[in-house]
Amino acid sequence: MNAASLADPAAYKNPDKVRSLLKTLRDTAPISFVSPSGYRPFWAISKYKDIRYVESNPLIFSAEPRTVLVKEDLEKENFERFGNIHGVKTLVHMDGEQHRKLRNVTSSWFMPKNIALLKGKVDIIASDFVDRLNRFNGECDFAADFAFWYPLRVILQLIGVPECDEPKILRLTQQLFAPESFVNKDQNVAAIFGETVDEMVEYFTALAALRRSIPRNDIATVIANAEIDGEAMDPFTLTSYFVILATAGHDTTSASLAGGLHALIQNPDQHQLLLNNPDLYPKFIDETIRWTSPVKHFLRTALVDTEISGVSIAKGDSLALFFESGNRDEEYFQDPDRFDISRVNNRHIAFGFGRHNCLGLHLSKMELLSIFRRIVPIMDKLELTSEPKYIESNFVSGLSSLPIRYILTS
Repeated sequence: MNAASLADPAAYKNPDKVRSLLKTLRDTAPISFVSPSGYRPFWAISKYKDIRYVESNPLIFSAEPRTVLVKEDLEKENFERFGNIHGVKTLVHMDGEQHRKLRNVTSSWFMPKNIALLKGKVDIIASDFVDRLNRFNGECDFAADFAFWYPLRVILQLIGVPECDEPKILRLTQQLFAPESFVNKDQNVAAIFGETVDEMVEYFTALAALRRSIPRNDIATVIANAEIDGEAMDPFTLTSYFVILATAGHDTTSASLAGGLHALIQNPDQHQLLLNNPDLYPKFIDETIRWTSPVKHFLRTALVDTEISGVSIAKGDSLALFFESGNRDEEYFQDPDRFDISRVNNRHIAFGFGRHNCLGLHLSKMELLSIFRRIVPIMDKLELTSEPKYIESNFVSGLSSLPIRYILTS
């Protein structure tokens, strides 16, 4: 495996090999120019300090026009079909005043004060999912049967999507974020991607129209009736807003949920430490998020000729920020390849950094805290029944399958 593999979605089916490659880059070439077959070239940024530097300087490094690694042929097809190389233009694809104004539309929903008000609703959902564990009779695929669905239920209820539509939204978001994993190998990925975007546009356009006529206390109503500089959002921007909330609102948290349980199985000493010290749950959540780092990368574009740690970067060059690598940087984290739920000063960058810091980070932490506090104490004799499997995606990736056996103690 070489640096070009970082662009290959299939590489992420073996996360240990990807982490080994990233460690080699940190040690030998922390800023590497990479030209993968089928992709436009980019600089691979693997050190914590360099990633934070790029994210701290949005006037030098832009999220536009290239935000994630997409094959050149798909970029061209998306541009021809949607006028955008990514098929959507969400908050993560924006900079400057446009980003600030659109982020402000829903930011109050995701601030700590409002998240605290939502805790009761999330706790009820978490309790319902504990009941689901009982129905599995002590054996399930924790990723596919549980972790995919719990964060989805939370974010879709906040948005205002009915429970009956959850399977549809899960299918669409999986096809959007990881088409290589969730479509048949004989299907054309570009075609499926385009059809997925079209289906999401149709669904969320109808939802927005419904909320304009019948407002409710949900995020769909806020977005549908929002105005930017006195004007309603255009259909493309409105749909893109729903897409980022529905996708980022669950895929990353589900990856942390499944990955956190897997980490406890792999590290029985930390599992016991958590059982003996319930006050460690908040630190356990942060360590789980650092450990799993569900968002593998974002791209930035240099707006001027510049330099990073002595390496010259030309105007127009793309830079891929590998957050998982930053979160395992030996210069910043002590013993980073150890899952340590008592880790102090855990200032990981799994949620990004700077202006593009994840809007939903407080909600994600609260969701994870609510569910883990309920399931960890009651899942006894927890063990794997077969090898876990991982999602094939270079963007957002985690476990696709975590087959487990357990005994519920209450």
